[in-house]
Formats: sequence, structure tokens, C-alpha cells
Amino acid sequence: MILHPAQAAPGTAAIDIAGGLWHIGRSMSARYPGIARACFHLSWIFIIIWGLYLLGPDATGVLPLDRHGPAYALLAGGLFLIHFVLISTGIIALFVVIIELHAARPVRGFTSVVVALTLPLASFLYFAARYIAEVRRFLRGHS
Repeated sequence: MILHPAQAAPGTAAIDIAGGLWHIGRSMSARYPGIARACFHLSWIFIIIWGLYLLGPDATGVLPLDRHGPAYALLAGGLFLIHFVLISTGIIALFVVIIELHAARPVRGFTSVVVALTLPLASFLYFAARYIAEVRRFLRGHS
């Protein structure tokens, strides 16, 4: 999705951002910030690591990873690190996109930035739900 300045023409899709009207559409002259491109690639890396983690002993046991082994610790540490990197990069990219919009320059890559912020959030919610379920099982077993 590309946001670029537009005239207030009736019947066109536009967003009002701080008094300025921004048209939603495609433009070949729009800038694609490098940080937004980095978010796109980091999202794929995140999905791959997350998938490997889920294929391990936590979900299906498909990969022969012992929960107490060094390979599993490395995979879990890598998953934590990519969460941090992706959220940090996504926040910086969001600011870059906002600055570009404020400067009235067309910008691309907003979707990559949103995905980079959404994936770790969804993952954290997944792990929080798993942790709460584990605590419930523990409390039911000891009460």
C-alpha cells in the first residue's frame, strides 16, 4: 500500500492525517525505505525460526531436539532474539514511515512495517496463552 498526497476529490479513498489528505493507491515514484525492506526480510526469518521452534519438542516432537540440550537452547534463544530485533526494527521503521508521510513524500512499505510489528505480538500472545494454560494445569494438579 502506498500513501501519497491527494486532492480532496469526492469519491476517492483518502485518509486525513493531521489535516492533510492522503490518497491510497499505487505510484511508481514512491520511496521504499530500506528499513521497511529490512522488516519484510526479518519477518520471513522470524516465520522460519518460529516454525522450527514449533516443530521441536514443544508442539509435535518432529525435530529430535531435547528440551535440555544446547541445540534447543540455541533455537529458543534465537527465537527470543528475533522477537526483540523485529519489534525494534518495526518501531524504527514505523517512525521512518510517519516522518516520510509528514514530509508529504509518497512512501511504500507500510504493510511490511505492520507485519513486522504484528508477528512478534501474535507470538507473545501465543506463548502467554501457553504459559497460562501450563500454570492452570499445575494449579489443578496441586490443589
